[in-house]
Amino acid sequence: MNPAGRVAGKVALITGAARGMGAAHARAMAREGATVAIADIAPEAGERLAAELRGAGGQASYHDHDVTDPAAWHDVVDAVHQAHGAIDVLVNNAGVQMRSFGIEADDDEWAKVTAVNQYGVFLGMRAVIPVMQKAKSGSIVNTSSIAAWAGLPDRALYSASKGAVQALTLAMAADHLQDGIRVNCVNPGTADTPWVQRLLAASDDPVAERVALEARQPIGRLVSAEEVAAAICYLAESTATTGTALAVDGGMQGLRPRR
Repeated sequence: MNPAGRVAGKVALITGAARGMGAAHARAMAREGATVAIADIAPEAGERLAAELRGAGGQASYHDHDVTDPAAWHDVVDAVHQAHGAIDVLVNNAGVQMRSFGIEADDDEWAKVTAVNQYGVFLGMRAVIPVMQKAKSGSIVNTSSIAAWAGLPDRALYSASKGAVQALTLAMAADHLQDGIRVNCVNPGTADTPWVQRLLAASDDPVAERVALEARQPIGRLVSAEEVAAAICYLAESTATTGTALAVDGGMQGLRPRR
């Protein structure tokens, strides 16, 4: 752990941080000197990660937390305060992804994706911003997606939720600029995460599907969780960056794959 790192001395609350991309964010934040509060609904994995970070010389805690429950947000903010004394950084990382072809998506799928990806992000900001207002400083990083910009097939509900996250990020950045609170989002492309691994495992032709996923990113490969985590750390510490949607997408936003 780096006592002189980019977020040294800061307390970072990260949702969905027990596994996958969220765990990469937690490790990166800890390496950069932050105390990490891991919030998730996976206690075994979360406690294991917290122990790993503590074993490497960092400070970390696990908190069982449902991002869709307003009362749970008050509880986790109180718990993090009791454990670490502050919340300087909020990373709204928790999310779900479903393949949904246009109008074939059903009401339950819409409700679940919207509750976690969109409503959960709002609840997190609503719970943490008053704490940051008292401190007159803070950094919030929301996880949007390239799906907020690009019309990806079979991603209608997911795209809608991530577009809402990006819009909400910009609006909250404007609303809380005078509070000393910066609000940004990161927009990953297709990342090599456990979700993608499950997607490939369920495919009739995993090799062809992976090739297709890699080919749609101009750099010709999937984005790594560590690359997204590096962007999260940058947005967490950059004092001059707010109201920004930072693409970590292998060029998907502005480039076209080489033919």
